[in-house]
This record gives sequence, structure tokens and C-alpha cells, in this order.
Amino acid sequence: MKRTLALLALLLGFSLAQAPAYPENALGLGYAPERGVYLQGSLLLPFSPLGIDTGLDAQVLLSQNPEVYALFKANLFPGLVLMDLYTSLGLGLDLRYPFGVHLGPVVSLEVPGGALSAYGGLGYQSGFHLAWGAGFRLYLEPLALEVSASDRYPFLLSLLYLW
Repeated sequence: MKRTLALLALLLGFSLAQAPAYPENALGLGYAPERGVYLQGSLLLPFSPLGIDTGLDAQVLLSQNPEVYALFKANLFPGLVLMDLYTSLGLGLDLRYPFGVHLGPVVSLEVPGGALSAYGGLGYQSGFHLAWGAGFRLYLEPLALEVSASDRYPFLLSLLYLW
């Protein structure tokens, strides 16, 4: 039963994706068929208020219509266990250009060789707006292959270098 659930979660992850709840250092490129090339990266921030890991994920759309996305995240519950799989639960604040701001939970479920992640946030972007993102990251040390979808793009395939 556990393997069936893990396989279903893996397949769901291939159709959706987003950066994990836990902070890590990465830099890479992504491609969305209808949008173009994204430069993306993430950083573990040097401050840990009350011992909470913090991070920043950023994406920049390299096209004639520039978009910038930054997600500040705090990993509030890094050691949860769900069906023998490690789970992280955090809080994310995303800032966007053109102007948008959202606040909501970030969750990651570590599966063998990868991580399923999701984000949902309520906020403002030309009025009341629901931000979301979900996905799967396959770790091929020191590289990671990420497949994702969000309210900003329907599909994004990324190759990241982790350090």
C-alpha cells in the first residue's frame, strides 16, 4: 500500500511542481513552452530567527515582457513524518513584478530520489488573487530536474545545479 501511494504521489508530481519547503542552494534554467526561458535559483538565507531555516527562491522570465518572482520561505516544521516519508511544512511570502504579493503555506514530501512540493497563497495581484504552485524535483546529485506548474505558467521544466 505504501509503495502504491508513493508511486501515485510521484506521478502527481510529474504533472505539477514547485520549489521545496526546505531552503537549499541552487541555480539553473527553466523552460515553459508558452512563456520562454526562466533563470532561477534558490538560497539558504544566513539568518535563522528562533532556529527556523529561511530561504529565498527566485525566477526571472528572460523575454520581452519581464517577470520577476521571489518566494521568501521559513521552514517551520522540518521533521514531520507522513507514511514513513519526511515532510516539511513552512510559510511562504511571494513577491512578483508586475506587482503582486501573496502569503501562504509551503509543503514538501520527500520521496525516494526526489521531493513533491506545493505552495498556495492568498494575496493581491490586480485584485484579490490565489497563487499556487506544485511539482516534483528529481535529485541527480549535484543536479536536479524539476517539473512544475503554477498560476504563472502551465508547465515548466528546469535543470538546476545544487551546491
